[in-house]
This record gives sequence, structure tokens and C-alpha cells, in this order.
Amino acid sequence: MASLLPALSNALSVIMAVLFIPLSALTYGIDAISASVRTDKARINVAGVSAWFYSQGITTDGENFYFSSKNTLIKTQADKKTLITANYSAIPDELKARFNTKHIGGISYYGGKIYAGMEDSKVFEHPLVGVFDAGTLELLEYYPLDDRDDEGNLLVKKGVPWVAVNPDDGYLYAAENNRTPGVIYYYDINNGMRRIGEIRLCGGMSMIQGAEFSNGKLLLATNDETQAIYSLDTETGENEKILDRNLTAGSEGEGMTVIVRDGKAVITALDMGPLFVNAFVREYEF
Repeated sequence: MASLLPALSNALSVIMAVLFIPLSALTYGIDAISASVRTDKARINVAGVSAWFYSQGITTDGENFYFSSKNTLIKTQADKKTLITANYSAIPDELKARFNTKHIGGISYYGGKIYAGMEDSKVFEHPLVGVFDAGTLELLEYYPLDDRDDEGNLLVKKGVPWVAVNPDDGYLYAAENNRTPGVIYYYDINNGMRRIGEIRLCGGMSMIQGAEFSNGKLLLATNDETQAIYSLDTETGENEKILDRNLTAGSEGEGMTVIVRDGKAVITALDMGPLFVNAFVREYEF
């Protein structure tokens, strides 16, 4: 049965695509006529029910892509639509029962695994990092981010909207869900997710939704007024805006990743349309 899942899912995708052709045309049209200074170089529109699976985070292993929603993970081919495998119930019952985990946020690929921010949404007492097998998308292990300050307060106290693994040192970076975060923490994934240190941010960014490393810099996608993407120096905390996405009013900028194509890094980022019935997967050069 498991071997039939990709075929069945792809067949369902074809059926849904036919049913939602008018919806796809509508959402493409809204996107086209509302463009101000749109900076994407390519885009894919995922409309209808399928958009749910593209509603949170994105990462890549350099060839295939991975997408998260609040409770699912899917893996696609390089075209970002042809399904390879899926986990439609990616939050195990154990986490639901023990931590009331309800939400998967941003994701990051490293060493054959998918690292995901997970949280008990709206309660924010149990921030977690889930580690999933990149082949099966099944949960392998999880780590509570339960470090506390001198007064006993959680350091990451408003959920984990995103994570990013630095491939150069194997450290995982994360911050709480704060409109204007002041600090990013980093953890050693090879040492039980032990907290190593922190980066004090110098301002200028708000509503961070996703992140990925590229050439030693941490790139961060936001849902601010222009849905900007920034480059952060993890040594100094200084950031630089590298592009504005300028999405349609009412849209929500989501996660991002970076893929190297023809020797050049290309940002691939998600956003949900203003009607929340479609998701765009866009590419940006920088």
C-alpha cells in the first residue's frame, strides 16, 4: 500500500488540478494585476486544496524540495509539484499527548534529515525541534527547546516559527515568534541540541517566517510590509535587505530556501495568496 501512495497522490493532484483550473486562473489574475515592483523571476501557482501543503516552510537537498504545512510534510521533485512522498500526519500522537504539539513551522534540510520548528500553537509552553527522515518523512527524534533564563522563564517562549541549519558547522538557528525578535539562539545538533550561544540582532527585521543559509550568511524571509528577505551576519548581528517581494495586499510571506543552479544561488520562497486558496512558489535572483 505504501508503494502506491505517490501514484495515488499524483493522480489526486491531477484531478484536483482540473477541478481548480478556474481558481488557478483567478488567483494568477489577481497576482498579475496587483503587481507593483514584483521581483520574482519565476513562479508556480498551487491552487485549491493542494495549497495547504505549501503553506508554511520549504527546504531543499539540492535536488528535491520539501514543504511543510501545520501538520504535514511532503517531498517533491525539482519541479516542486511532482510528489515523491508525503506524511499527511507528521505530528505523532506522542507529541500531541505529551506537549499538545499542533503546529509545524519552517524547515531546513541537513545530512539526510529535515529539521522542523514545532510548537503547541497559541499556548507556547513546549517549543520543539523535530527531526524527520528526509526519505520517509517520518519523525526520528525531537528536542525540547526548554532552556530558561535566571528567573526561570523560557528563552524561546512564543513558539518556533522557523529553524535553519548551518551546513558549515552543524548548528541549528532558531528564534521565537516575535514581531520584532531581538535574539536568535543557536544549538549543536550533534550534541543533543545543546544551546551554544545567541546573536543579538541590530534591528531592521520584523515577522521572520523562514530562513536558510547561503555562502555563510543566514537569509531570512519576513512578512513585513514588503515581505522582504534579509541577509544576516551571524557574527555581528548586522543585517542587510537583499530584496523586497512586494506581494499582493493581504498575502502572507512564508518560508524560503536556497538552491544552486548553474553555479548561482537562487532563492525559492513561499507565499499564500490574499484569498488563502492558493500558494505561490517563487524564485528570486540575488
